Parts: sequence; structure tokens; C-alpha cells
Amino acid sequence: MKTLINSILVIATLAITGWLKMPFEQKLAEQMHELKLVPPRLTLEERSKLKQKAFIATYGSLRPTIAAFSSVQTTQYHSKQEWDKIENAFSEIVLLDPYNLYYWETASWHMAANAAANKKQDLSLTEVARKREFKKYIQKGKDIIEKGIKINPDNWKLLNLKARLLSNRYRNPNYHAAIKTYREILKTPNLSFHNTKNTEFVIQQCLLQIPEKHQEAYDNALRLFHSAPQYRKPTTQNAIFVGQNHPLNKVAKKMSINEIYGSPHDAYRILNIKWQNRKLGPPPYGIEKTIRLLENELKIPNNKRVFPTKPLSIKSTTTHIIAK
Repeated sequence: MKTLINSILVIATLAITGWLKMPFEQKLAEQMHELKLVPPRLTLEERSKLKQKAFIATYGSLRPTIAAFSSVQTTQYHSKQEWDKIENAFSEIVLLDPYNLYYWETASWHMAANAAANKKQDLSLTEVARKREFKKYIQKGKDIIEKGIKINPDNWKLLNLKARLLSNRYRNPNYHAAIKTYREILKTPNLSFHNTKNTEFVIQQCLLQIPEKHQEAYDNALRLFHSAPQYRKPTTQNAIFVGQNHPLNKVAKKMSINEIYGSPHDAYRILNIKWQNRKLGPPPYGIEKTIRLLENELKIPNNKRVFPTKPLSIKSTTTHIIAK
């Protein structure tokens, strides 16, 4: 009898303690969800998409652990080029641990880079099919990032992933959309100057890839150049130089070589590199002429010039003397 009473007392004490703790634990759980310290609760639809082991994990704190193990297991799919299995695996992984940027980035990378490249080189497909599959997997990569942004609207790094993919010249780039996305990043509260600077530079690079935005590219480069010394880099310097030599641009006042580059030596070095990579951007207005002038001014040895001078031949000189 005494044992029964003791058991009842213990059970009653545990029940009362649990009941008293419940409001505190519920409030703590809500705060942890708000701070994104734990994954969000899954909807019924999301639960139905999970396999048994992952579904069981939703009832405890094992979701990030199961996600990590599942991520490691995808390496075997990668080695076998089983892209659909990778896609299905990561669709579960991002449900289990949706606040982990690594999983969104890796899932998108597998689709838009690995799978897309593999399909583009798949000689078992027709040329039309290769192009179709290439575009399809790039879009899958974009869709993954979009889903990540929807779940993590305050994470600017996902916007950066989106913009980088949109501006990748090897992945059907959309520079207009990339610029729009990069400008969304600039609206991020308390964005560091380092990240702001890098974002401004890639916006400038995207503008240079759109022929009809030649005036905006020039104006934007001027704005950056005069806003802070950290922006006085080849990207903006060359954009100003080429922009002010563009026949259709409105230029209030041309800047001199020294004003743009600091010195003739720096100008020659930077313009030389720009000339070697001239096919990657807009037409190099004014660069060839300026390099030739600088080579003469700086007395660059003929064998080291971009545009070496051609000496008069003995035959032509002799002919000229005889003609006299």
C-alpha cells in the first residue's frame, strides 16, 4: 500500500512539474524558432516528402544531424553522375536544415554546374537535347536558390548566390536580372563596406556586359571613382577611360590619363591588360591609340611593345634614294 502511495505521489509531482514548466518551454521554443536556432516546424506536405529515417528525426533534435549524414551520402551519387538522386536527396536535406546556407549552395551547384555541364557534353544525346538539358539543369539550380531565398528572406548571401549564377557567362547569363539582384543586396541593413564594395564592382562588371547600357556604365564608374579611393581600381578606371571615348556617350569633362590611372606607367600596365582581354567586355574605344602613344612616351623597347613599330626595309630605303 505504501509503495502504491509513493508511486502516485511521484507521478503527481512529475505531472505538476511538467504542467508548470510547459508555458516556459513553449515560450523558449518560440524564441529559438524566431532566432532560427532550430529548424522550423514542418508542414504536413513537407513531412510527406521525407523518408522514414528523416521523418522520425523531425520529432527530435536530430534534423541537422540527419541532414549532415545525408549530404555526405550524396558524394556517391555525384561520382556516378546520378543527378536525379542528388536532386531528391537535397530536397530532403534542405527541409531538414533549411537555415544552413551550405546545403542550398551545394544543391544549386550540383544542378547548375555539375549536372548542366555533364548534359552539355553527353554525346549520347542529340545536339538539341544537350542544349535543352543544359538549360533545364541551370534552371533547376536557380529554382533551388529561389526556394532558399523564400525560406531565408533576410540572408543576403543567398541573394548573392542568385546574382552570381545569373551573371555567370557560362550559364546562360541574364545581366539585367543580376544587376537587379545585386542592388537588392545593397539594401541589406548593416552590410559591411567590404561586401558593399565587392557588390558595387560586380554591378559595374555586369553593366559593361550590356551594350545598350554604355552611358549608365560610364556614369556608374564615375560615381564609384569619386566616392572613395577603394573604388579606384582597374574595373572603374577602364570603364571611365573607355566610356569617355565612346562615340555615343555624353561626357561633361574628359579625365586625363594621370587623373584616371595615377601615372603613365600605371596607365600603360592596366590598359595593356585590358587590351589583352578586350573580347570580354565592350569595344575598347581609345585604348589602342593610347597604348601606342604611351609606348612612345615611355620609350618601351620595340620587342616589348604591344604594337611594335616596323622598321623601314633596306629595299624601300634604296628605292627612295634612287627615286631622288
